[in-house]
Amino acid sequence: YKNISNHYKHYEEYKKIKSELEIFKTKDLSKQIIMFENIKLKKVIDDYFTTSNETYAKVLLDKESPFLRSIVLNKGSKNGIKKGMIVLDDVYLIGKIVEVNYLTSRVLLASDINSKVPVSIEPIGIQAIMSGNGNQNGIIQYINDESIENKDEDLLVITSGAGSVFNSGIPIGKITVETNLNNKDIVVKFYKDFTQLEYVKVVSNEKQI
Repeated sequence: YKNISNHYKHYEEYKKIKSELEIFKTKDLSKQIIMFENIKLKKVIDDYFTTSNETYAKVLLDKESPFLRSIVLNKGSKNGIKKGMIVLDDVYLIGKIVEVNYLTSRVLLASDINSKVPVSIEPIGIQAIMSGNGNQNGIIQYINDESIENKDEDLLVITSGAGSVFNSGIPIGKITVETNLNNKDIVVKFYKDFTQLEYVKVVSNEKQI
């Protein structure tokens, strides 16, 4: 009786373990299926997806544009892109949407000389306007140069939110001690290299209620 009881006990445990193993196999297979579906979906929707109020797009073109410094994205009004929306690379400011077509849109980069971004210089808390210099840097305007002279540390440049053009607190670049020692302009070194952009994030600058 004991032998038979033990046999049934082991058999029941075996069936339980086998059932659990099948469940794990099913879960693993499901993960693989989801992974392959995501890869397939990514190809179908052409490297684009939307999360909440954010749209991710691919950079199609950054040369031969009518602007000094601009890029073209593979998303347009069809995908909810609107003129004036903010463009980021990760959390860093790249520029804003200035032209929207049905399938594409154009971004005016912060490095363009026509770009005007209200900024705050931290940690000293000075408000100013930053424009591009047509290359890969920004230039601080409309402040007294003496206000940042003799600083022995790098200063951070972020959007101030003034004028509701850009959301506040978006990192742009920094004013380094070395860069501005022998320069008549107050130069902002951007965190991102705008010539190496591949994917960007487009977000609304409308305040969420």
